[in-house]
Amino acid sequence: MKKNIFLWSLYDFANSIIMIVFLFYFSQWIVVDSGKPDWWYNATLVVSSILFILTAPSIGRRIDMTGNKISGLRWTTVITIGLYAVTTGITLFAPSQVLLAVILFTLALYFYLMSFVYYTPMMNDLSTEANRSQISGIGEGANYVGQVFGLLVTLPFATGSIYLFGTHGRVQALLPSLVLFALLALPMLIWYKEKHVEKDAEAFGEASGGSGGAGKISLMNEYRGIVAVMKRIFSIKNLFYLFVGYFLFSDALLTFSNNFPIFLEKVHGVSDAAKTYLSVGILLLAGVGSWAVGKIADWKGKKPVMIFLLASWCIILPLIAFVHSFTLLVIICLAGGFIFGPVWGVSRAMVADYTPPDMAASSFSFYIIAERFATFIGPIAWSVVLASTASSGKASYSYGLISLAVLVFVGLLFTMKIKSKTVAK
Repeated sequence: MKKNIFLWSLYDFANSIIMIVFLFYFSQWIVVDSGKPDWWYNATLVVSSILFILTAPSIGRRIDMTGNKISGLRWTTVITIGLYAVTTGITLFAPSQVLLAVILFTLALYFYLMSFVYYTPMMNDLSTEANRSQISGIGEGANYVGQVFGLLVTLPFATGSIYLFGTHGRVQALLPSLVLFALLALPMLIWYKEKHVEKDAEAFGEASGGSGGAGKISLMNEYRGIVAVMKRIFSIKNLFYLFVGYFLFSDALLTFSNNFPIFLEKVHGVSDAAKTYLSVGILLLAGVGSWAVGKIADWKGKKPVMIFLLASWCIILPLIAFVHSFTLLVIICLAGGFIFGPVWGVSRAMVADYTPPDMAASSFSFYIIAERFATFIGPIAWSVVLASTASSGKASYSYGLISLAVLVFVGLLFTMKIKSKTVAK
């Protein structure tokens, strides 16, 4: 079991490297180096999210029918590596083919997202209700540490201190991140041992409203089954409140995270170097917090810990909005980093607690979809607030942060409606 937990966490560490490096440098290659509009990069996020939303529930349902997760993780990871490799090759050797690189990156991002439909439900196999938040926190912590590692290791390539071949500039960082991802993901794909569980696919199909039978594939029956699964999942009040609350508070926190560098530059005039070091500090504390707070959640209960985390963010966001001292801002942001990571670690563990064992993959697929909707709708909401208050200058960002605090507060209200489960000690 400990070996599987290590491999599972190492995989989260590995995939976070390529995620953060492409987020930092591929996006700038499109907009800054290639001179394309911002929406070219944002379109990759939107299209990959739409593809994921349309297909993830079906894949999750199939996983619940078969119980097989590791084989799906293997093929999605291999395809992801292949697509990222071709995309990287274009940036290095055919930089004029921007459209082709964008299309391939969109597909790579889609398969990257699909890997989590197989990866996330493995948490149930690796944990019990008594230690689930801790195990979830270990994986989440590995993710944040991986992001820090990825940024630091590839920084010399991005700045030109180390040159490999092909196009000069920040795209030099892409290939090292790809190699690190492939090498560090390999142990999970080779040595992870999945416990074989016999599944009655026919019975699952009937229970979920589908036609039954893993071998019978009909588009109409497939989506009829998905609708039935959705009805069953959302008939569980705790899951309903959790998913609605998660959509709202993850929407707010992810939007804040994605726009944090712009906020620092526009409002406080922070240099790129200072932004990088502050981001590294926040990510490291997020990793520590994911593990430490996860352990506390297993001890004190997940719901009260989640309420504390969300209530804290209802205070932190307004503080960030109106603080003028950069030193004080750094202190607040570092404190926020410690309670940023646990939001996902604890909420993921709560989904596992409230989901029937035979629907774990389906439930987690909707959990991930809620997050993808957040990255789809959140930026639109943020942009509307900034545009409508643009005449206020820098203060428009303060209004934007207050609007995010309101979303977190509403998410907190839904979370408070969840009935706590008694954790066996």
